[in-house]
Amino acid sequence: MKMVRKRMRNRVIVDQVNVNSIDTASGIFIGINYANNWSSHRKTNYGFGSMSNCRISRNYSYVIDNDVVDTPINSNAISIMERGPNSSLNHVDVVGINVNVLDSCAALAVGENDLNGWSTHSKRNAGQGRMIGKIQNENNATYISDQDIIDTQINHLTHS
Repeated sequence: MKMVRKRMRNRVIVDQVNVNSIDTASGIFIGINYANNWSSHRKTNYGFGSMSNCRISRNYSYVIDNDVVDTPINSNAISIMERGPNSSLNHVDVVGINVNVLDSCAALAVGENDLNGWSTHSKRNAGQGRMIGKIQNENNATYISDQDIIDTQINHLTHS
């Protein structure tokens, strides 16, 4: 007995989407989306963490990250998903989308999308972290020492 896959029929109605920040390898997906084999590897050093809607003054941030080998990343993406010939039939209505920040390898996907094998790798040193919203930042100082022998060695293999 042979199985026949029926076509998917979808109707998506979105009036409003408001997003402050979409971080690494993250997303907002509206409709039929095939997201397969995403990976994210990150090391982050903040001297002073993330801030939102605040006042910051007279601080001193000091980050020391002197490793011999810092942030070795081995990423091995293997499978990619393929959509069949009779995949789907969609109707998507979106009135408004507002996004303030899309970080690396982040997505805003509307409709019918194939999002295969996304990969992001990073190392970040910041005296002050992420600042979101209304920030009053006065008289601050930052020192970062990152004297690694090998810094963020990335081995990325992709097999499809």
